[in-house]
Amino acid sequence: MNNVNLVGRLTSDPELKYVGDDKALCKFSIAVSRDYKNKDGVVPTDFINIDLWGKRAEIFCQYASKGSLVGIEGSLRIEKYSTKEGENRTAAKIHANNFHFLGSKNKSSDNNKLFEGDNLFENVLNEDEISEEEIPF
Repeated sequence: MNNVNLVGRLTSDPELKYVGDDKALCKFSIAVSRDYKNKDGVVPTDFINIDLWGKRAEIFCQYASKGSLVGIEGSLRIEKYSTKEGENRTAAKIHANNFHFLGSKNKSSDNNKLFEGDNLFENVLNEDEISEEEIPF
């Protein structure tokens, strides 16, 4: 089983682009604090790259910005690539399935409401889902 759940803040504004047959791809990175302090009393932070696809990518990019606190659900992907110098490298990345806006970096903002990505899709069926009318019982 490959499930990842993260909570962190966007390190920069998300980037939206369209690839292939105009499929939306949102790329962004979040800073995730670890749950301990090191010997210097500092909480280490990991910077994690994330890809989000489809309609969710478009919506995320519309509302998210640098500093937004988000929850990400997805799976871990390990990508292998070669540098221009011919060195083989690997990189970890999260393939996001869902997201949740958990708050705003600005406490006085009207946008400081819990906003879940699922709420946007109540009337949208995924291609592999069936409607209630198709269920025989």
